[in-house]
Amino acid sequence: MENPRSKETGRDTFFGDYLYDQVVPQDHFLRKLRQIVDWEYFTKRLIKLYKGQGVVGKPPFDPAMVLKVEVLAYLYKLSERQVEVYVN
Repeated sequence: MENPRSKETGRDTFFGDYLYDQVVPQDHFLRKLRQIVDWEYFTKRLIKLYKGQGVVGKPPFDPAMVLKVEVLAYLYKLSERQVEVYVN
């Protein structure tokens, strides 16, 4: 069986983590969360719930990325529009 795949969403951009490092302080909660939580674990578990399991059809968004967006919306009490602005 093929490996599941997901849609590329701007990772490894031209600037890399340079802008992220400039904007987000080193001691910020989201940086700590990024280090503590194994997001790859969620990708492996959640991709199995997708129809086609990420192998058949158009590549889905990375389930871990979708989960991260939902966590941001919950933690910061953001609406859908605010989430889009915040994530961008």
